[in-house]
Amino acid sequence: MRYCEKCNVKLTGEITICPLCRGPLTGEADREGNAYPDIPLTRNPYWFLVRLLALATVAAGSVSLAVNVIFPERGWWSLVVIAGLLSGWLTVGIAFKKRRRPLKALLWQECIVSAIVFGWDYGTGYVGWSIDYVLPVLYTCMTFAMFVIARLTHLRVQDYLLYLLLNSLIGLIPAALLLAGVTRMIYPSVICTVVSVISLSALILFVGTALKDEFIRRMHL
Repeated sequence: MRYCEKCNVKLTGEITICPLCRGPLTGEADREGNAYPDIPLTRNPYWFLVRLLALATVAAGSVSLAVNVIFPERGWWSLVVIAGLLSGWLTVGIAFKKRRRPLKALLWQECIVSAIVFGWDYGTGYVGWSIDYVLPVLYTCMTFAMFVIARLTHLRVQDYLLYLLLNSLIGLIPAALLLAGVTRMIYPSVICTVVSVISLSALILFVGTALKDEFIRRMHL
């Protein structure tokens, strides 16, 4: 049995440091006294594929940069390639990290993709395609995707109300940009606004009480 002279406690099992003071223990280990069984570590079957894709990403970025250095006449296009690869890994990483909560993953993806798309538009000279087309279409598709996933996965109402509410509010951003005169293409923004208003109205009219209770619970009011 192990013994900690500083804390004056006896410990069973094969631990080597005191859980209280983190100091060394004296005495012989007692294998029979292990509180928890030894569980062998299992490897993720997809870990090799992830590392293979990471290696391919590094190789693609390195080769493009090398070719760009050898032939620099057309500018630093390799930086665009590398930025695209990093953007892809960022979106995939968020989806993988939040995979156990699909609606939360969709909301994160919506925000991340919005920032990436606008960044690409701004970084390439800002033509306006991000706010004219991509963002309204993205928000409209996300609204339908959240409703479909919520029904297919048989989630409780409380589990997806706030995500649908936040998604509906994000879907009103094209309307604000349209009113501010920033958006030049009207139709995608109008369609996105109508879908978001209908979604927001449905939440308030049909599950307004549950939405209020969930908001109070989350905010600890």
